[in-house]
Amino acid sequence: MLKLTYNLTALGFIVALVMMSIVAVSPHDTDNYMAAAIEKHHLLDSVESPRIILVGGSNVAFSMDSQKIEEYFDLPVINMGLNVDLGLRYMLNEVQPALRDGDIVIIFPEYGHFSDVPLDGSPRELGYVIKLCRECISGISTPTQAYNAVSGIFEASESDILQAIKNSKKKPAIYSRQSFNAWGDMVGHLDKPAPSGFAGTISQIEVSSPNPAIELLNTFYQSLDGRSVQVFLMYPAIPISIYKAQEKNFIALDKLIKTDLEIPVIGTPRDFIYARKLFYDTTYHMTRAGRDARTNHIIEMLSPVLQK
Repeated sequence: MLKLTYNLTALGFIVALVMMSIVAVSPHDTDNYMAAAIEKHHLLDSVESPRIILVGGSNVAFSMDSQKIEEYFDLPVINMGLNVDLGLRYMLNEVQPALRDGDIVIIFPEYGHFSDVPLDGSPRELGYVIKLCRECISGISTPTQAYNAVSGIFEASESDILQAIKNSKKKPAIYSRQSFNAWGDMVGHLDKPAPSGFAGTISQIEVSSPNPAIELLNTFYQSLDGRSVQVFLMYPAIPISIYKAQEKNFIALDKLIKTDLEIPVIGTPRDFIYARKLFYDTTYHMTRAGRDARTNHIIEMLSPVLQK
């Protein structure tokens, strides 16, 4: 038994050593889309309060004009949006320690966060963001997140090595660190024609109470007790056709959120539906015209709340 334990320990050590070696020798693509988290965290740490902080996945990254919001409300705006599969817990965790008195946080969860997207994120996305952005470790708080991040780092490193060996072409420049502007908005796609294939879909929304995402949002809100931080929730923009396909589910989800969520909710899902032509390549990514329409709508709905 003692020999078996020794052998298993030795095997575990060898496996860990091999995996660490893979990470160490793997290329670090400093222009990777996820590397934009570095600048976003710098903004979060350096921009003085009060400021408006936008939280969410790619619906926030691709479909927001933060400069316009900043100019209208005369407050600095930081766009923290990156990818839905980082998980809602990561998104809330990474901003929570940096919040100061006077800050305004607006959360735009993707609909999948209330149904089929794991709150603790997916390994590949967490792995890439942690590998490229050391500050992003602040978004990890649960064993599941930690496991996903570690396994994701090795998965990302293996993928980087294989791409380097094959000398495969990089992803389109649109999905890159350099495609973000000074506010954290993704702008690389704005003057490019939309791809012919539109990958727009939302999984079937399942409305159940208690809802883990709502409970997580309430825990985040309660953690700010004692700090003069305003928090609001708004819905992401989606095409009209996708809304109509599940209209009853969207209405039911909105009712559940407004019943169980402690955070003030601004608007309804129907308030944020737009023509298909205003979307770029997926459900949550908007063209320049779509981005302008959504930003103007957000400003209009926020104005009576923030100017009280």
